[in-house]
Amino acid sequence: MITTEVRIDHESAVPHAVSVTRQAARTLGLGPLLTERAAVVASELSSNIAKHTHGGALLVQPAPSGGLELLAVDHGPGMYDIGRCLADGYSSTGTMGSGLGAVRRLATTSGIFSDPRRGTAIFARFCAAASPARVGTLRLPAVGQDSSGDAYVLTETSDATLAFVADGLGRGPDAARASRSATDSFLRDPARPLPQAMEAIHDVLRHTRGAAAALVRLPHAATEVEFCGVGNVSAAVLEGDGPPVPLAPQPGTLGLRIPPLRVQTVPLRPGATVVVHSDGIAPTWLRAAGDRLFTQAPPLLVGLLARDHRRYRDDATVVAFREK
Repeated sequence: MITTEVRIDHESAVPHAVSVTRQAARTLGLGPLLTERAAVVASELSSNIAKHTHGGALLVQPAPSGGLELLAVDHGPGMYDIGRCLADGYSSTGTMGSGLGAVRRLATTSGIFSDPRRGTAIFARFCAAASPARVGTLRLPAVGQDSSGDAYVLTETSDATLAFVADGLGRGPDAARASRSATDSFLRDPARPLPQAMEAIHDVLRHTRGAAAALVRLPHAATEVEFCGVGNVSAAVLEGDGPPVPLAPQPGTLGLRIPPLRVQTVPLRPGATVVVHSDGIAPTWLRAAGDRLFTQAPPLLVGLLARDHRRYRDDATVVAFREK
């Protein structure tokens, strides 16, 4: 299931956002109670965007560990006092003021970032049990497309967390088939050394249009992160408010032509976040984003990247994860 984007530029978009949320909840197997909670939160988040901001979107998608996730992003104005806005009874427009407080109560897990100059991002997850928000994902198709040529996998082995992102050449069904073949090949043996996994994917993709891809391995109790990439799928390590550490892919196309593969290894401090993304996210985010972006929880980070640095004519996929 891809991420569905509902543009919110008028109050008339709110019922559509609620309808999309209900349908996604049913598709993902949520029970009636969680489905209705998600619908209420979708209404509150969309209404807030329509009433208080210069426009934004509600992103509806599967939560990384099961269930449903809503991501609301807007272009401001943001909130000066988040705690006050989350309090029940607070309103800036004379209404009952139950919106953001209801989001926090009804969601299984939620979080918020707001900057008075740059706007707000809010995530709300609806699943069987609450868990720390250490993972953020999204997979947005190019505008006008019903499918995405990108695919991703986030999985665990006995000793590591692995993230794999593939970007099939071009767009549409053929690109989607190439990226699915790449993820299927990776999942046959995710514990393989990174170059071996990428070479196996290269062999599988020889009869497709080909793909770019990147594979990141984060050992448990990690002191360093390993990266192997080919093409235009990039990664970076974010450590607090320090400068990001880019992880650069090698030139080539899996399935067509690849160079001798190498693994890039960089140190990893406790609490660092690893981001992997297709070229639907412009690489300029590494320079343009302020350090407050770099410190956000992964679900908020991927929402802000999509809001500020997405290339709308291309599929955009982001995986962000933080070690325990």
